[in-house]
Amino acid sequence: MIICALIIYTQMQFIKNKPLGFDQNNLVGLELEGNFKDQGKVELLKQELKKSGAVVSSSEFAGSFTNMSNNSSDFGWPGKDVNDNALFEYRSTGYDYAKTVGAKIVAGRDFSARFIADTSTSVILNEAAVKRMGLKDPVGTVISWAGNPPLTIVGVMQDYSNGSPGAKSLPTVFYHNLHLVAQLMIRLNPELPLNKSVQLVKEVTQRLNPAYPAEFEYIDQAMQAKLQSERILSTLSNLFGGFCIFISCLGLLGLALYMAEQRQKEISIRKVLGADLKSILILLNKDFIKLVLIANLIASPVAYILAGKWLQKYDYRIDMGVWPFILAAVISLLIALLTVSLQSFKVARANPVDALKYE
Repeated sequence: MIICALIIYTQMQFIKNKPLGFDQNNLVGLELEGNFKDQGKVELLKQELKKSGAVVSSSEFAGSFTNMSNNSSDFGWPGKDVNDNALFEYRSTGYDYAKTVGAKIVAGRDFSARFIADTSTSVILNEAAVKRMGLKDPVGTVISWAGNPPLTIVGVMQDYSNGSPGAKSLPTVFYHNLHLVAQLMIRLNPELPLNKSVQLVKEVTQRLNPAYPAEFEYIDQAMQAKLQSERILSTLSNLFGGFCIFISCLGLLGLALYMAEQRQKEISIRKVLGADLKSILILLNKDFIKLVLIANLIASPVAYILAGKWLQKYDYRIDMGVWPFILAAVISLLIALLTVSLQSFKVARANPVDALKYE
């Protein structure tokens, strides 16, 4: 149990500290409802938000940023196998999307109003999509998508993690179709307090869309919520591990009491014959040390198999290595030594006369 608790804790810390590939801080999604179904109103909204000083960048986005999108197997690319039915997510975005969410363009460029073709025949792929298609030089490559004109790859975006904790980025195709967007991704001004920026955004949206109060998706909170079940699992494993250690200590203490009682006369005779405290403690503890080592040898393979199966559900996972097993062995030995030694010390310090006076 100690081994599994250590591995679960380490995996949770790994997921928690792993870079997401985008900047979740000061990033919110504003639902586009009412008047904001009109693209002209959305453009006005973006301008007014920029003027307010609360927003440094914004871009339209289809659906919720932290939820799954639609997928399709109808994409084609040079060299595609006719039997390849790979699924690709597809997301519609506005201009400057990568800049707004804090993602990195690793090749080519982001969508821009300076390029008229971006509104109809340009796409951006993430690294996972490029890898899945097997493209060596993706920028400039023409791909197909059923029902659409030929599409030219203008950029490659670094993979980012906005789905399940520990999961890899799915192959994704970003395209520009503002008729399908549902959110406006907003990068709030980091130089202003968050509540001040949000209040300014609310004032602007209230003025332009009075019938619909502003609804926000705070991306950092949404990402933290995705980790909640993992946190609960980590907490439960720690509590259960602690409970198991407590029960083990009680068992060891009871066994130590029994064995000390059985060997009390032997220990008294050894003391009379000149045995010192150290040798008596070693005598009483060595059998327990052997038992703990044997228990670790039995438990380690079982823990390795169980923890390995649990880790399989994560695309990004730790390498177990040997340290959890060594640390668990050290912890169990220390607990056993401390628990047994407390009773052994009491027996070893006892007056031999008390045990031998009736012999």
